[in-house]
Amino acid sequence: MCPKYSIRVLCAIFVFIAWGETGERCRSCHGAAVDSYARTGMARSVRKMQPAYRVEDFAGKNRFLHGPSRSQFVMTEREGRFFVARQARENVPAMELEIHYVLGSGNHARGYLHRTPQGRLVSLPVTWYAENGGYWDMAPGYDRPDHPHFRRKAGFDCLFCHDSYPRANADPEDPIYMAPLPEGIGCERCHGDPAAHLAKPGRSTIFNPRRQTPQRQDEVCMQCHLETTSHPLPASIRRIGRGPFDYSPGEPLSDFAVHFDHAPGGGFDDKFEVVSAPYRLRQSRCYKESGGRLTCITCHDPHQPARANDGACVSCHRPDHGEGPRCSSCHMATRRPEDAPRTTITDHRIARRPDRGPAPVHAGTYAGAVAPYYPADPGELYTLLANPDRMIARLRETLAAAGPPSPEPYVILSDALARRGDRRAAEMQARRAAGIDPEYVPAWRRIALLTFPSPKAARDGLRRAPRDPVLLTVLGEALRTGGDLDEAARMLESAIAEDPLLPDAFVNLGALHALRGNREQAERRFSEALAVDPGNAAAAANLRRLRATNPGK
Repeated sequence: MCPKYSIRVLCAIFVFIAWGETGERCRSCHGAAVDSYARTGMARSVRKMQPAYRVEDFAGKNRFLHGPSRSQFVMTEREGRFFVARQARENVPAMELEIHYVLGSGNHARGYLHRTPQGRLVSLPVTWYAENGGYWDMAPGYDRPDHPHFRRKAGFDCLFCHDSYPRANADPEDPIYMAPLPEGIGCERCHGDPAAHLAKPGRSTIFNPRRQTPQRQDEVCMQCHLETTSHPLPASIRRIGRGPFDYSPGEPLSDFAVHFDHAPGGGFDDKFEVVSAPYRLRQSRCYKESGGRLTCITCHDPHQPARANDGACVSCHRPDHGEGPRCSSCHMATRRPEDAPRTTITDHRIARRPDRGPAPVHAGTYAGAVAPYYPADPGELYTLLANPDRMIARLRETLAAAGPPSPEPYVILSDALARRGDRRAAEMQARRAAGIDPEYVPAWRRIALLTFPSPKAARDGLRRAPRDPVLLTVLGEALRTGGDLDEAARMLESAIAEDPLLPDAFVNLGALHALRGNREQAERRFSEALAVDPGNAAAAANLRRLRATNPGK
């Protein structure tokens, strides 16, 4: 949850300590730990795409056809810069974006980010997989006919687990990152802000997980590695008043976020996914009977490249197998997770006879209740916020009685009411959110859409955020609908300039040019919309209609 930010939260968001810089500051006293940590996957979780880091094939086997979407992707290097392109096909123009950052260590796979001139990070649709010498294929979540191509933004949740403290704005729906990103997870993510420790060295000025309770130890890892599911449900909600990078190592994780899971008995009880190590470990009998003694660092030294410490097993189990394979190789199977089936990772659910092979893929979208997972009792409000469509009446009553002074709960309720078709009530809740924080742009976006074609709310929102591409698009279309074509064109051109990967602005501007009889400009804008979003039905239909009335094209 991204609330109105306090001074403390803003300070956390705008801290910028790159891993390399932090490591150099720590090396004078902790040289061995810094040098060994630099070889870990966490230290390599984000990198600039540079020739020295290249492991992929950008010249030989550098293309593949994605059958479900009929898209041919080509990856190339030109003068030390790297690009991903989708080739043109019938009625679908080509599209190419540069790779600016590598996402992931490469131990299993390497994904890619493009940074727009405005500072948005876009997840590119291809991934390099390390198996069998390496090969290109679709990124996790993209292997379907209607994948988002070049339009999926890398949000705060993505960067929270892959980076240290990037500089960013405070908009949860439209994150803009100030370049350059820190490269990798830095020391401060596990040990806290080093400033006080460097000013006055001592144990009390830095967080050392090994000197803490087992629960605090695990929570340092769980801040990133506790993903109960990647399926589309609120797997976690930040506590009201907490920002996206506002977790301090050593504080209770439940003070920062509440984690949810599929309700028991819904067919998802034994799911196995990529970011599931603590989730699966906590299902193990070994963990449950350890009395808290079995933690992440029982087996893993975070300063060393990942390897299991099987010696921990003999503290409870007699080694009666003689010389042979490691305990983990038999009792923690390497499997293919259902949300990234082209990789293999260790299943941390310790079992006498573990499941092996790929995890079963769940068909369809889960539509059941969402249950609290960590902590088990987060308070009623958070359970309501995680289940807004199922508990809409109770959520409405709770917020009406004494809701928190934060806009986000009201936006969540507004969205639930809009999905139910109650636009008037949805608008009221969005206006309540804007009343609590007039600078909270997500509220104005909803008001503008809910009151369309009136341009007033979009204008009100743009007074707070003059460059917001969604509000510019809504205002442009409202003006076009009202007949003010000149100002509508200016707003839509501004929206495209602010976010050239927003297809609606292209479609609406194309419709405006068509209305004016400017066929060439209309066709260009509809084609640009299809380049960004090949599945855009409005752009395709308008382009067919335009060409049908102009057969020479």
